[in-house]
Amino acid sequence: MYRRKPAVAGSFYPSNAQRLGMMIDSYLTEAQGPSPKGEVVGVISPHAGYVYSGPVAAHSFHRLAPDTELVIALAPSHRARFNGAAILPEGIFETPLGDVTIDAEMGSRLKERDYFGVIKEAHELEHSLEVQVPFLQKVLKSFSLVPIIVGTVDLAICRAIAEGIHAALAGETRKFAVVISTDLSHYHSYNTAQTLDRQFSDALKTFDERKVQDVISAGKAEACGEGPVLAGMALCRLLGAVKVDILKYANSGDTAGSKDQVVGYLAAAFVK
Repeated sequence: MYRRKPAVAGSFYPSNAQRLGMMIDSYLTEAQGPSPKGEVVGVISPHAGYVYSGPVAAHSFHRLAPDTELVIALAPSHRARFNGAAILPEGIFETPLGDVTIDAEMGSRLKERDYFGVIKEAHELEHSLEVQVPFLQKVLKSFSLVPIIVGTVDLAICRAIAEGIHAALAGETRKFAVVISTDLSHYHSYNTAQTLDRQFSDALKTFDERKVQDVISAGKAEACGEGPVLAGMALCRLLGAVKVDILKYANSGDTAGSKDQVVGYLAAAFVK
């Protein structure tokens, strides 16, 4: 059986299970607050080292229903570009907190659809999806994972990826949720980052993926997870979401870094 081993345990987050669990619990406690009205279909979460982005990510994971049984995780590729989505169709996703089953039923459905391919190499060193999984292990009772690395920012292909996932979910009786992984602006001054990230947030709130792509293409905003965001927005709309709630914004200058060169982080929920 294929086992996807942790690539960034000990660097992006603690490799010790007890320390990791305590860290996530502390972030979740700090993130507690009123939940948005309506059912949460999906969330956006950042993917930096936990000391930087964990306090923001917790706001997203805190909103997921604890009885969610299936998680579709959409994350960007930092090492390769490919014309579609890379899946792991079956096996185990390993973290210091234990093993998570990769959903073979969804994997077999997605393998048959256009733009989905089994590209294990795209997953093996990719941190952007891995860092979501320990949070999921802490907030969900029991779940299986559909890990998807999106290798394109072509809007038509991102929408086709969304349609493929939506079709694969047809008739699904388990409670499921979508997790979309992205960071925002990279290595600008604190004030510049806030300006860029506000443009992204404003575009996101329109729930129009074309507007999100337009502000990024124009250089008015940045998002290393542009592809997953475009695909995830389209997917959440197909799944019945009607609005986007911005849950939290901060950058690394607010959490654990200097304000000279910061990275932006956003937590958001797609709500029915």
